[in-house]
Amino acid sequence: MSRAAALEAFLARIYTDADARRVFLADPPAAALAAGLDADQAAELAHVDRIGLELMADSLEHKRRGRTR
Repeated sequence: MSRAAALEAFLARIYTDADARRVFLADPPAAALAAGLDADQAAELAHVDRIGLELMADSLEHKRRGRTR
């Protein structure tokens, strides 16, 4: 998997999996490294917009629920 694809897969997981998001928010660099991202990616994720991440996750959950009705 390419570096970019690995990052995209990781972001998709933390947007859609509340448990993964909770682990990530507790320690972003450690969660990123544990998921197989490289040290540069992990360092960048240390500065994630936490509010934006939660808003995006909520939006995706709302959309998913709307489709399953």
